Amino acid sequence: MRKIWISLVAIMMVFTVAACSGNNGKNGGSEATNSPTNAAKETEAPKEKEPEQVTLKFFTALADRSNGAGKIEQAIIDSYMAENPNVKIEVEALQDEPYKAKIKVYASTDAVPDIIQAWGQTSFIKPLIDNNMLLELNEADFESSNFVPGAKDGFSQDGKLYGLPRGTDFLVIYYNKKIFDDNNLTVPTTTAELLEVSKQLRAKGINPLATNAMEGWSLPIWFEYAAQRHTGNFDKMDAVLKGEAKFSGDADFLAAAQDIAALAENKALADGFMTADYGTSRNLFGQGQAAMFVMGNWEAGLATDENFPEDFRNNVGAISYPASDKGKATDVAAWYGGGYSVSKTSKHPEAAVAFLQYFFKPENWAKQVWQTGSGTPAQKFDQFLTGNETALQKQLVGIFSAMTSSSGTPVHDNGTDEFKTKVMEAHQKLFGKQITPEQFLTEMDAAVGVLK
Repeated sequence: MRKIWISLVAIMMVFTVAACSGNNGKNGGSEATNSPTNAAKETEAPKEKEPEQVTLKFFTALADRSNGAGKIEQAIIDSYMAENPNVKIEVEALQDEPYKAKIKVYASTDAVPDIIQAWGQTSFIKPLIDNNMLLELNEADFESSNFVPGAKDGFSQDGKLYGLPRGTDFLVIYYNKKIFDDNNLTVPTTTAELLEVSKQLRAKGINPLATNAMEGWSLPIWFEYAAQRHTGNFDKMDAVLKGEAKFSGDADFLAAAQDIAALAENKALADGFMTADYGTSRNLFGQGQAAMFVMGNWEAGLATDENFPEDFRNNVGAISYPASDKGKATDVAAWYGGGYSVSKTSKHPEAAVAFLQYFFKPENWAKQVWQTGSGTPAQKFDQFLTGNETALQKQLVGIFSAMTSSSGTPVHDNGTDEFKTKVMEAHQKLFGKQITPEQFLTEMDAAVGVLK
């Protein structure tokens, strides 16, 4: 898995604006220029060629267009079309899993939209690259976008660039301060405390932990945390993926699976947990019906989302996953998440690239996503800190800047679609109490087996 090594340092940026001036030409004297007809021709202004009318199809997994990152994405699209009236951008937006299902349909019919959301992860981008479906991008075209070091690695293959990262992602636990304060509970700092406070919340009739278990992808990342807190590093899982070790028979992996099973057995997981999709789990937390929410840093907008009550917005906080005697809170499950690629079959590749250049101007995506509290960009953004960040943003930056190690690409995204499906299903069964920890490890080994 690729590791993330980033520090937030002040960087002086100099933007140079080049002004272009028109050439002033002089006509040489001749008998022809004395002719009124010729003079009229020479003084007549040449007609400018009308810009080509272009329609770009834009396919994204930011389904909510009225809040957070989806709202910013749409605002930049609208701004670009206003500045370039010859360009029309048609947006199709679906949530993550429906998106990933439909992109396979597009790929199978050779009808991939001009610009697509892409994840710089083996399970998603490699098949598209291997099947020659993505346009190779010129890194020099995006030099001024100021991507942080390593951010583009997952979008590259054989030294060629096929996509651009939108954000730096890491999994945290959001919590409702008011619920904790009203019930005289302490926010957990250790894994043992997480289980204990979950028991106390459940005893008071409060849902402890929510996440989108139905979709499945958050659960393997959660388990990576549980495993790291027993192993002391994120590398042990790498050895399993390489065929150098196994999940079964390993005491650390078994202890991690038992920790998850204990949370499930003690009803730490919210009612209806296994059938909750992203929107349902987010709303459960935002409406004050769950004390904690396991989700990524891109949910910084929880503090400003007016769909939720003011007392929630003023009391939402974030912590890193609780520590253990081996794993620290500064050991963070972090990776570079979604971004964008251009279809190799696009009829307007230059226009698509021009839009992405506009999108990734630092004052567009990086500035807006940060200053609206909608996430952490994969571009340097220290010049856009205002001092007026929400308390939630400051907590997330604190987690990010204190990070001493990171997991890299989530385990389920390090293989084929079949591997990913098997991994997510195994986790759903474990969290859903359908299998024992030992059976879970056996199913994980079976999933790794499809990679051989």
